[in-house]
Amino acid sequence: MVEERIGEVAHYWPRAHAAELRVEDAVVRVGDRLRIRGHGHDFVQTVTSIEVDHRPRNVGHPDEHFAIHVENPVHERDEVLLVRDTGGPKE
Repeated sequence: MVEERIGEVAHYWPRAHAAELRVEDAVVRVGDRLRIRGHGHDFVQTVTSIEVDHRPRNVGHPDEHFAIHVENPVHERDEVLLVRDTGGPKE
């Protein structure tokens, strides 16, 4: 697996289990795997939904405010990494 830092969490809504991402130079798609790492937590999850202005989308672009569903609580400024499978043998 290869991980690339793409941004950070800008806001978290605990009741909705949703996080707004601030992404620098990457496109995030439904189905991508993200690693969210912060104080006291570090987990990988698949992006199951993306919303822009409360409307569902399949893609979130840099410089666009978009939210994703998160499986675990996160915090503002947590690091977000895109996880890619290298296609090689599994570790």
